[in-house]
Amino acid sequence: GDAPNFRQPWMRRYVLDNVRYWLEELWFDGLRLDAVHAIVDPSERHVLRDLASLARHIVPGALLIAEDDRNDPAIIDGCGFDPTWADDFHHAVHVTLTGERDGYYANYEPGAQTIAKTIAHGWLYDGQTYPTSGKRRGKPAGSLPAEAFVYCLQNHDQIGNRAFGDRLPAGDKLAAATTLLLFLPMTPLLFQGEEWGAASPFAYFTDHDPELGKLVSNGRREEFGKFKAFADPAVRATIPDPQAASTYASSQLDWSERDRGEHARMLALHKRLLRLRREDPVMVRAGREALTAEASGPLLLVKRWTDRNERVLIANFGDAPAKSPVVGPVLVASTALEPPVLPPWSAVIVATQR
Repeated sequence: GDAPNFRQPWMRRYVLDNVRYWLEELWFDGLRLDAVHAIVDPSERHVLRDLASLARHIVPGALLIAEDDRNDPAIIDGCGFDPTWADDFHHAVHVTLTGERDGYYANYEPGAQTIAKTIAHGWLYDGQTYPTSGKRRGKPAGSLPAEAFVYCLQNHDQIGNRAFGDRLPAGDKLAAATTLLLFLPMTPLLFQGEEWGAASPFAYFTDHDPELGKLVSNGRREEFGKFKAFADPAVRATIPDPQAASTYASSQLDWSERDRGEHARMLALHKRLLRLRREDPVMVRAGREALTAEASGPLLLVKRWTDRNERVLIANFGDAPAKSPVVGPVLVASTALEPPVLPPWSAVIVATQR
């Protein structure tokens, strides 16, 4: 249907009153707006600017997060939001870990080189042609601070929109990627249960009335018919029914996993990394102005520094052991290692001097 017409005072008021409701009556201290790229407003002053101004008037310092797939710094510089989703990082890491290239993943070449370029620029596409659309996507983000980018390995969309709602499994690959995510100065997002590598899916589930529910169930399966893996109707029929109570039940976390095997290892790694992120003098202070990322084959090298102190992450995103180009006291490692050799799918953070 037609987009809301925000030039109509009543429509604009409707949206802004909704902001008042969440902040004044429910005492929220911030908002996350979904798909702001789809909020069309040709008015002289965009409704998102009014929304941000109102939110900060009600709650000084209110945190405003935007999901925006345009890779446009204007959502921060112009509309006044704090961080914005930066899905290029997720996609670059995901194709590297999984080798998947269906759908929008076809726009991302697996490997350390893609990840390094994404980190260096904030996002990968800053004006180049996006292959699957044939249109230019993004603008340079050099003006944005590190905290303006929301980086993640998994989130509700990237898991829930998968046919079976399957997560990245706990293990060396996820541990290495987690070490990278929490080493970077960008704003990290951890999805529920990710801190221990939860095995339970997060499937797409609904509770609509029967008539609408049937349309949603059938439509979801038909949508996956576009993918090669689900071309066979019999295979599509195995996709969980969003309306089934069992689909919802299967998506609930098993909290007892935290104390077992790989899950316990993942939880311990998250705790070490978050403590380092909170306490290390370099990681506390160094932003994008003191950040570099480069790649050599499967090796990713990311540096952060302040004055003479430096922290270096070296990740091996390959299937064979590799020699680290940098050695120093190990602060955190994603797995057991004997420097300078990095096992396959591993990452280490070391302390060095500039």
